[in-house]
Amino acid sequence: MPVCAFIVGAAVMAVEITASRLLAPYFGTSIFVWTSLIVTVLLAMSLGYWLGGLVAEKNGGKRALGILLCSSAAVMLVGTFSLGLFAHSLSWLVNKWSVASATLFFGSLLSSFVVFALPVMLAAAASPIIIKEWLRDGGDSGRVSARYLVVSTFGSVVGTIAPTLLLVPTIGTKRTVALFAVAMFLMGLSMFAGKKRGLFVVLFLPTLGLSLLDVRPASPDILAQKESPYQLISVAEREGERLLYFNEGTGVQTIYRPGGGRTDFYFDYFSILPFIKPRQREQKVLMLGVAGGSLIRSYQELLPADEHADITGVEIDPAVIEVGREYFDLDDLRMKIVNADARVFISATPEKYDFIIIDAYSNQLYIPPHLITKEFFALAKSKLNPDGFLVMNVNAPDEESRLLKATVNSVASSFPEVYVLPVAGDTWNHLIFAGDQAPDFRSAEAALPPSYGDVSLALKDAYRSQYDPKAEVFTDDLAPVEMLTDSMFIAQGLKRW
Repeated sequence: MPVCAFIVGAAVMAVEITASRLLAPYFGTSIFVWTSLIVTVLLAMSLGYWLGGLVAEKNGGKRALGILLCSSAAVMLVGTFSLGLFAHSLSWLVNKWSVASATLFFGSLLSSFVVFALPVMLAAAASPIIIKEWLRDGGDSGRVSARYLVVSTFGSVVGTIAPTLLLVPTIGTKRTVALFAVAMFLMGLSMFAGKKRGLFVVLFLPTLGLSLLDVRPASPDILAQKESPYQLISVAEREGERLLYFNEGTGVQTIYRPGGGRTDFYFDYFSILPFIKPRQREQKVLMLGVAGGSLIRSYQELLPADEHADITGVEIDPAVIEVGREYFDLDDLRMKIVNADARVFISATPEKYDFIIIDAYSNQLYIPPHLITKEFFALAKSKLNPDGFLVMNVNAPDEESRLLKATVNSVASSFPEVYVLPVAGDTWNHLIFAGDQAPDFRSAEAALPPSYGDVSLALKDAYRSQYDPKAEVFTDDLAPVEMLTDSMFIAQGLKRW
């Protein structure tokens, strides 16, 4: 029974961890998705314990235990197979609500419940039976229960660590689920003898094969996909350009045109950086959030030939760096790339920079909360040269966005000169420029070639913002980024509805 307790504990936790990755391509991995997933698992476990107690009371024994474990394993695989079709059927709701948090929560909750509740419930139902069978071998009920909890919890630890750090990055999510399902099936199979074992094997093998198929509607422009501990990474190719997407693919992380030139996206606005401050032969640049390098490529696009940029890029996901090098010619950017958390890096570096550029997003929608607080901006200011600038991209529908206003005020708590530049066109991007002096937008406007006419025109819309001690400021203690971000999407979704 100890081995059985270990496997059940590991399998239940592995389902919860890998389920988040299976849901990510459709709903992302925000706190709302995690909440719906955890709610599903907890409710399913509670119901499973109750049902298992009834079975144990009726002396179901090892036969009932074997049926539960084999059934849980099979249903787990069926859920893995059907999730793509089921979640895709909800895509009309996602598009209607513009990925509002209501859609993310209820869509992921419904998917979690339909796909993952039953296998977790069946596995949890095995627990009371395991304890009762363990008691048959002798021992005090309190001691046996304690042993079960210890072994099962240790299994949960393995079921948490192994998928996250080893299995998902190396063999993928579906094979990880299949591995734990097979382990639970074999455990259940050991409870039977003779022909019954063969019958269960015959029924299980086709289910195992189906679970490894990808039944999501294929996108013809997808070149590659890669899973990492952080996200699902997708590379697409359309009309001669390559695009980088994370998770559900609602935002473009990189636009790459092999021949160079403009991206026709907010990345182009970073071409003005060499001209907003006094010219110098060498500029030190720190880029927080590299992705596929579009932003740095745009910065270098108009860099004068007699100037040199010493660029350091910080990217937390090593898989993104690998994809960037393979599909987006990241190594051609003459940039040193560091695999680290942005705040950890900037805290430790002794270097001073002329530009600190922040374009880091987690789950593609949310600015990491620790990169948007007054404490972080004070730290960033300490790493700038006297005439340096912090430049940050913030997604917001308009200047009245609470997220944008609080971010600007948090930046202004450390910098005397703060300007906001709305990106022209149908985009939510707003660029924040902060330093000890105002950015020289007029010089930048004069330096831009005619092909950047829209950028030159947009520079006229930049406005100054001053620190307001009575207004909202993000702190390390309180920075509700996800709530504010999704409230914007809800508002926009309601308008479209």
